[in-house]
Amino acid sequence: MAYVGSRARRIIVVSSLLFGGCTVTGDSDSFGGSSDGSLDAGTTVSDAGTSVASDGDGTTGSASMSSADGEGSEGIKFDVGTDLDADTGVGGLGSCRASEIYGAAGGFPAFQDPAYAGFLDRTVALVTHQPQYPTTHVLTILDISGDPPPPNMNYLAPKYWQPQWTQEQLGKIFGITLDSNGNIYVAATTVYGANPAPNKIRRIDGVTGQITDFATLPNNGPAFGNLNYDCVSETIYVSNHEDGRIYQVAMNGDVVSTYHHASGDVTMGPANDPGEPDGQFAPLGERVWAVQSHAGRLYYSLWVEHSQTVNQNRNNEIWSVAYADDDGVPDPATAQKEFDVPTNDATLSIPVSDLGFAHDGWMLIAQRTMYGDSSTSAHQSTTYDYDYQNGTWVWQGTNYVVGELLPYSAAGGVDHDFVEEGYVWMTGDALDFYTPDVVYGLQGTPYGGGGVETSTLIDLDGEVTQQDKTVYGDVELPIPGDVAPVPPPG
Repeated sequence: MAYVGSRARRIIVVSSLLFGGCTVTGDSDSFGGSSDGSLDAGTTVSDAGTSVASDGDGTTGSASMSSADGEGSEGIKFDVGTDLDADTGVGGLGSCRASEIYGAAGGFPAFQDPAYAGFLDRTVALVTHQPQYPTTHVLTILDISGDPPPPNMNYLAPKYWQPQWTQEQLGKIFGITLDSNGNIYVAATTVYGANPAPNKIRRIDGVTGQITDFATLPNNGPAFGNLNYDCVSETIYVSNHEDGRIYQVAMNGDVVSTYHHASGDVTMGPANDPGEPDGQFAPLGERVWAVQSHAGRLYYSLWVEHSQTVNQNRNNEIWSVAYADDDGVPDPATAQKEFDVPTNDATLSIPVSDLGFAHDGWMLIAQRTMYGDSSTSAHQSTTYDYDYQNGTWVWQGTNYVVGELLPYSAAGGVDHDFVEEGYVWMTGDALDFYTPDVVYGLQGTPYGGGGVETSTLIDLDGEVTQQDKTVYGDVELPIPGDVAPVPPPG
């Protein structure tokens, strides 16, 4: 975990239904230390309602890491310029801070609530989950700064939330991201079951904490996969489980473009697919879930199979597509499959719901156990890491073992803290399973891998006698603007 000591302190934000009736829990001193832009259609995209397909099967195109491939890139593999203002830490493109060169997940929320004051200079992570009776909120902030607590024991991390962060106001949410100003965006999901408001992306103001509707996208039932803010184009990418498109949304909520993986179609503005929205999930093999901007490309996962629908000819997959330019519209001619997701039991791979990157090109993927379009379970999913070597993503094995119920108890969210000797953070089930507690929520494992025996475990609902199976979702860790690059893991 990103325990800092002499380094700057940090925080973790989690979306979950925790500790009703109170706003801050735990010992706040437990840890010490520290565009609305649009792109001319050109030759690769078209006006709304029409589209242009890529040539061939879409499996070839520009190099995976774009301009970061060569030795001359000086190790920077993210999609921002290197000319940074010394005072603001902002580069010449978009809203990128210096830390976002190294993959930081947006800016820190700076809520003006006095109860949040002790969290302002500490690490933050965002995790999504369902509410847990008797509490009703679905967004929680955890302070994890300072010296690490004993491993493999429930850590009572200080927690914060606001009363309006409820399922009634935010809806059922899984995907979460932050813009460079610390505003939070959450996407409607059906990962926990049917959602009565499947077409909403909501915004939580990073100062007031107030909730507004950010965007309403075409969706009559399946809802969305995940979402990611790109600081270069200053837009948000959202995967739509209904029409199989990735929507690029400007910061005023307007659709800039859409990209359809299966056909290679790109539209400027909203799509105009005949019969959509029809309330049906995009077919397996065409359904995008995780999305993450990295190195001038949009990386995404394809949901090909799950435990009740096994594809004997394909595993779940990770793809990427390059941007046509700094406005962030995908260029379908550059789409390429990066790799197949490994099988967990020699017969089945599990869909990937979240992706993350380190500054050096290291990729983390997190799986979510699903046995139907909107039916979730547990103990079949894990976290994998990949190293970028000579133009190829190379699997590093199952280094991050989530939970005590082996072999696989990941819940679908992953991120890391961008500090030397830092931690990878993953949502999970059965992190401690009656030995002696029952801990479900967030696991922090040191860079290089390990299991619960070396990890920090945090139960997110504050109750350690009952199981909270399938409750938890995604996780994001915004990083301070002055964070330094870290060495490769391992």
